[in-house]
Amino acid sequence: MYQHVFQTQGVMHFESGKTPRVMRYVVSDDPHWASGYHMHENETELIWVERGTVEVMVNANKYVAHAGDIIALEHGKFHMLASSDADPAKTFTCAVYGFKFHDVRGESLILEPDSVPVVHAALGVDTIRTLFREFDTLVTQANPLVDILGNLIATLLTVLFRENFKLAARPGKDKQLKNTLIREVLVYLNENYREKITLEALSKRFRASVSYIAHEFAREYGVSPINYVIERRITEAKFALTTTTQSLNQIAWHIGYENTYHFSKLFQRHVGCSPSEYPRRFGKSSGEHPDEASED
Repeated sequence: MYQHVFQTQGVMHFESGKTPRVMRYVVSDDPHWASGYHMHENETELIWVERGTVEVMVNANKYVAHAGDIIALEHGKFHMLASSDADPAKTFTCAVYGFKFHDVRGESLILEPDSVPVVHAALGVDTIRTLFREFDTLVTQANPLVDILGNLIATLLTVLFRENFKLAARPGKDKQLKNTLIREVLVYLNENYREKITLEALSKRFRASVSYIAHEFAREYGVSPINYVIERRITEAKFALTTTTQSLNQIAWHIGYENTYHFSKLFQRHVGCSPSEYPRRFGKSSGEHPDEASED
């Protein structure tokens, strides 16, 4: 027999009515998955690395995360994640928003000032692992309490992540992007990747030569502006293929491709399998994706 008596006056982490709410839950286990550079205006991503190695870029700074590490990506930060080809990763992501810490006057952030976004979980590691796995079970069930329970799990994860980053706080070297114009190009592409993008149009919009934009963008982010747009679209397509019942035509149109056949060929080239095969391999369901015949 065992009994533990809890304190009646616990620590208050959040202001009244300002506890975290979950926006998205994502499992990334495609051996070659990559998010591409992007930014969330209101979401903070809490990521648990279940296995493998993840390459992380935040505001032009590179980090590496391994199994047992946690990653916090604050809203407003440009970031990119990619599974290592040599050591494929599986990650769980809980995206939260709307929270306000009780002991913070300004903006509520998970990370300590000047700290790095990747640490090895030391506090409550078994609980973190269990919570993400419970999340995985929760979202696959037809549970009428899924939203309430999801927000409760998100609250626990937010507290555990913050405490771990406080515990492991160490100065980081978060350099500012040297080229402000190229960052503006990235912001524009991130917000308008569904539109028709050409180097000529970017040159005209930002009043810089095509060669300058192409060279400096590739130097800063390791990918050309046009390939960034393609990677961004493919990332959105992979998410839609595994989380929605939209047809290939609908997905292609939504991410900026009027020609479904062209979209399918690009997807095959970048991912290594067809759009209709992708959800069977990496989605929750083993059933065929709608509109599969449209690829032929």
